[in-house]
Amino acid sequence: MGMILEFYRLSDEKIIELFNQPEKVCSEYLEKNYASVYGKEHRENDTVFSLDKTWAVIRFLIISADTTENKILSELYGESQTDNVFDNYNFLLSKKVEVMNDLLQEMQTNDLFKFYDEIKMKNEMVYNESSYHLDYLEKQIEIVKLAFEKAANSNSGLIINIG
Repeated sequence: MGMILEFYRLSDEKIIELFNQPEKVCSEYLEKNYASVYGKEHRENDTVFSLDKTWAVIRFLIISADTTENKILSELYGESQTDNVFDNYNFLLSKKVEVMNDLLQEMQTNDLFKFYDEIKMKNEMVYNESSYHLDYLEKQIEIVKLAFEKAANSNSGLIINIG
């Protein structure tokens, strides 16, 4: 399991174009333009949203709070390209981002903490190096919500880099 997770906000057309390229071309483009702080598309908390090793705990909390019948937030960190699986990159197109954003924005961050259960996380093999201070987790959750909000408001999709 990787230690960081980043969301990259791109148009659906660009996401589809990238995932139709060889993995190396896609990876190089994303590394050069988004992952690198010197990349021409790298704008922190606008086109790039970075989480540290808390991302697995955050996913656990959000999915635990998902009350939808089909648990749509279980795809919080994207879906793999089925024909051409890329090791570290998943994606969500704009329509799914919009639905997920509506659910995320309805959630009150503090309400998620009632699902914080270290024993259950350990049993479900959720990476949790140690107990996290809830204020820190709250800031990281807000980054996730911001990524989805900005993408939904600009009719964009997200590429998720789990690295």
